[in-house]
Amino acid sequence: MPINKEFKKLFDQPGNRFTIILGSGIHKNVLNKKDSVLSSWDLLLSKLCPDIKLTGQYHLDFERIIQTKKLIHEDSYETEKKVIQCVQKIIKDEQTKVIKECSKCYPLDIFNPKKVSDVISLNFDEIPELLLAELKEVKAGKFDNFSSFSKSSKDSYAYLSTRFKSFKFGEKDIIRFWHPHGIISNNKSIVLGVHRYSHMLNEKIRIRNHHLKEKRERSLDSTWYNCLVDNPVIILGAGMSPTEWDMWFALTSRNRANGDKHPIFQMRECECKNDAQHQWFQPLFTGMDFKEQWEELEKLFNNIK
Repeated sequence: MPINKEFKKLFDQPGNRFTIILGSGIHKNVLNKKDSVLSSWDLLLSKLCPDIKLTGQYHLDFERIIQTKKLIHEDSYETEKKVIQCVQKIIKDEQTKVIKECSKCYPLDIFNPKKVSDVISLNFDEIPELLLAELKEVKAGKFDNFSSFSKSSKDSYAYLSTRFKSFKFGEKDIIRFWHPHGIISNNKSIVLGVHRYSHMLNEKIRIRNHHLKEKRERSLDSTWYNCLVDNPVIILGAGMSPTEWDMWFALTSRNRANGDKHPIFQMRECECKNDAQHQWFQPLFTGMDFKEQWEELEKLFNNIK
């Protein structure tokens, strides 16, 4: 069987629901070989600054873009804000284009509330959410924050990263979508570059420490971190680069708390990879390319009513 037996066993157990970590691979799957800033960091950064030579170290490349764009006597913080606003516009334009041209291609069946409770999207766009909101049986909510961070400044990273949007399927089934790296509908939430990334990691530690405090007091706060700790996880369309220190902090903290109690499954091209990051995850499928895996996964979720 090409599907991971442990995943299938958990999937078939009544009441089990997963947290999906969603990356740009969902766009690569739909858009195939088309160039898109939604699935290519190189293309996005090149649009921001065509003359810059990219290194593949995107946080550092972004810092170089800020240096290149910085005006004499301008504060770097102001330059960063302007560049982030450019990112927002570029992705918004692409999002509009993709929804118009490729909406029917997206594998929306994987968002089955019988088996998925939460989606932690690492993307800045909202394409899956916007497409789900168009379905007759789905009612989209507004961004909410029911955590203790709701009392913080509405512009603070802790507040923005712990907001979620609920999607109600029928009478009671709900999936929550979280964007811990930010979202284009609020440019203050978007995290790019070393400075914003470092600040984000500090806030992740805050969120994790708050989770531990709530757990000791037998109370659970409503954040994306809880969803990551308490559920089995499926990583879809995300390579989980070693530079994603914020997610690695969350995942390793999760493992320290739970051990192997809730496994992490990852869709990946070669199930035999055994490098440092892949040792933390189980392959979701074997002997299948990405396109076949997306199709198989959609069939699997579509069969659950």
